[in-house]
This record gives sequence, C-alpha cells and structure tokens, in this order.
Amino acid sequence: MSILNFDRRRFVASMAAAPVLAAIGGCGEYGPNYNVEAPRVALAWIKNVEYAGLFVAEHMNYYSEEGMRPTFLSGGPNSPMPSVSVSAGNAQFGFDNDFRRFMDAVLLGNDLVIVGAQYQRSPGGIISLAQRPILTPKDLVGCRFLGQDGVETIVDAVLTMAGLPVEYDYFPAGYSVAALVEGQGDAYSAFAVNQPITLQTEYGMKEGKDFFFVSWAELGLGGYANMMFCRREFLEAEFDTVVGFLRGTIKGWLYNAADPSFAPELVVNGPGRDLGLEINQQKIQNEIQIEYMHSALTEEKGIFWIDPDDVEQNMYPSLRATGRTNLPPAAEIFDTRALQAAYEEITVPLTL
Repeated sequence: MSILNFDRRRFVASMAAAPVLAAIGGCGEYGPNYNVEAPRVALAWIKNVEYAGLFVAEHMNYYSEEGMRPTFLSGGPNSPMPSVSVSAGNAQFGFDNDFRRFMDAVLLGNDLVIVGAQYQRSPGGIISLAQRPILTPKDLVGCRFLGQDGVETIVDAVLTMAGLPVEYDYFPAGYSVAALVEGQGDAYSAFAVNQPITLQTEYGMKEGKDFFFVSWAELGLGGYANMMFCRREFLEAEFDTVVGFLRGTIKGWLYNAADPSFAPELVVNGPGRDLGLEINQQKIQNEIQIEYMHSALTEEKGIFWIDPDDVEQNMYPSLRATGRTNLPPAAEIFDTRALQAAYEEITVPLTL
C-alpha cells in the first residue's frame, strides 16, 4: 500500500509520540537578516492548495518542532522565479514546478541542489477539445498551440523526441482556458490540477468526451515537479536546517494525504484568503495532486524521494533533445542525503 494511504488517527498519534528535534545551526550569509529559525521559501505559484503540505506543516507546528518559522514567498505572474530568489539569497529554499526551467538555471551557472520532489511526474500537459483531440506527439504537428511563456520549448522537445518535424503555430496565452474554448487554438498548455477542473465546473464539460488532457510525461517527457531545492553551500553549511525543513514538509504532506479535506479550508481561509479561491475547486485539486506524488520509488522509500539514476536515464534525454548540452551528472544536482536523514526521524509506518 502506498505511503500516502494510511489512517489519519494513527498518523496523528504517531506524530505526537515522535521525538522533537530542533534543526539549529550557525547563521550563514544566505540573504538579508537570515537565520536558521526563519528560512524564507520561494514558491513557483500563488498560495493555493498546490502547497497544501507546507501550510498544514505550519499549522500543525511541524516546522516549529524543528526549531523554525518559515516565511512563504508567493510566486505566480510578475514574481521572480524561485531559482532567481534562492540564487540571489532572497530565499533559502525554493519549489520549482518546471524541471526544464530549473535545469536551465543550473546550466547558467547557479549552484543549486534538489533535495526532494513533491510531484514524481509533472501534472503539466495539454488540453484539447473533441473536435481536434491531441493525444500523441503526432497530433501536435500542424496544430495551433496556445501556451504560456517558454512552453514552446517543451512542445519542441516532444516533437524532437518523437522524431517528428517541429511544425506548429504557437500563440502566447495566459492561464485561462477561455482562449481554447473560444476556438483560438487547437491545444492549450495546462495543469491537470487546474484548467481541467475549470472546464468541468464552469463549462460543464466532461473529460474524455468534450475535452482531453494528456500529460507531458505521457508524451515522452519525464520530469519531477515542485522540486525542493537550495544552494549547494547552504546544504553543506546548514544541513540540519535542510533536514528539519524537509522533515516538517513531509509530515505536512502525509497529514494532507490522510485528510485531504482539511487543507482546502485552511488555505482558503488562511494563506490564500485574498486570492478569491473557490473551495470546491481547491478540494478537487487537492485530491488530484495526491496521485501525482505516487511512483514506484515512493512506494518503496516514501514521498518526496528522488533518484539521480532515473534522472540520467529518463529525464535528461528530453533536455538533450532540445539542445541543452553539458548537463552535470545528475548525482551532483539531485542529493538524497537530507531525505535519508529526514526519514530516520519520521515514525509514521510506510505501509499499512
């Protein structure tokens, strides 16, 4: 049985019995007024249920049990990318929801290290309507593609990996699926935890009949998403802080999986109260995203686990297909030491 499937009462009881370990270290030069008790965390998107585990961990005092009070920096449109914030020292931790964008930051010379991954495969992908379904890479050839800034490189990678001509028309689009519904394009880059819900709840469409969603992973582009990372020197100098934050985060996500109805209410009335979030949408999103945290690896080792060998074999090829060369060995970028240390102090049973 998955680590994500267990009884909430047993989980809460085990948390109460778990030892309290404070992650206290020295104060390095990692940003203005930084100290290990108040790390700043850069998010890639707005404060919604996508980060349920973080907000639950804060609410349930899992971070305070580790001796820290993190501050979460909202992402989204007009906000700096997490890799920029962390590299500049404006945040100590970051969560990036785009594997390729993160690796581009590394290739630019930013010495960043991934210590865990929320999503074992990205919930990003393509929505299309019944009149022109896009279900395979071949279906992309000659289409009118609606996408956010930078998504064209992902489409290019899909076609290149499939040995197909890179031939399609690309039109910039925002985060609303309305342009697709209005017929401005044949395909739209979206997230399984976002726009498909909108099509069902606001437009009354049925997935598999009126519209289709296919993930980038299903189209041949493997990759983690919502990867937790920090600067390499921070990992080495403040290892206990990294372990403590990772451990608190894992506990928060485990609680969320045990009771998926809790976080949406917490987020809508707390961190996201000024964003106009809709509670039903947040509940559906939370249920969907839990499945993206599953993999054979997490079944064996636990959520957030990463595998450098899998990155080399199944994720790097898509980067090379779009001209990203001189990739560093994955073991240098994906570091499992903090995960190993964090799980040594997590007493929740991994199988039930």
